[in-house]
Amino acid sequence: MSSDPLTTLRVYERMKAEIIGGRFPPRAVLVERVLASEYRVSVSPVRNGAYRLLGEGLLELHPGGGFQIPDIEEPALRDLYFWHGQLVRNAINAKRRQGFDVAFARSEVPDDLTTPVGVAAAAAHLFSFIARQSPNTEHRKAILTAGKRLYPVRIKEPLVINGVVDEILAVRTLTATGPTSDLITAIWAYHRRRIRRVGDLVVAAGGTPIGSENG
Repeated sequence: MSSDPLTTLRVYERMKAEIIGGRFPPRAVLVERVLASEYRVSVSPVRNGAYRLLGEGLLELHPGGGFQIPDIEEPALRDLYFWHGQLVRNAINAKRRQGFDVAFARSEVPDDLTTPVGVAAAAAHLFSFIARQSPNTEHRKAILTAGKRLYPVRIKEPLVINGVVDEILAVRTLTATGPTSDLITAIWAYHRRRIRRVGDLVVAAGGTPIGSENG
């Protein structure tokens, strides 16, 4: 049975928010009927939303059927940080050729930098703003998609890396004042620090470190 588009959209957005927010640990299996009961809908919108999240990389197919939260593994997380950094720097370079707008939209950045969730949200808004500066719309879509996949790990960054808040504030300041060459350097340093601590971030996020067996 098919579901109406509004119900499917509502279920998809709720599932996405809960996955990004870390409700489900890595490798957790999503039971469609349980979620459907919790959301008070039929199984169809849950399944439809899950397939959409599958395409965004936030879910993967479970070998026994259904869907599961992707594991967080060191090589993949390292690649994702590197890819996100490349995308952000490309967006800055693309805009710089037309004149980078240094008027930073501070109202879009959350004021709460006192909690890991607030810090992760601030990072997401910061990179979203940078993405929107690019004349290439694919930059924004790619950066947003990569950012969603990084979000559960970003929540753990303040627990693993010292000075995360100061780092975000420094990048925010460079975004507002320039020059763009310094901003690009700071963006690369930001991602390099996380790549160096990727093993600790995997453990903090409940992923599978190198040398461990999936449970």
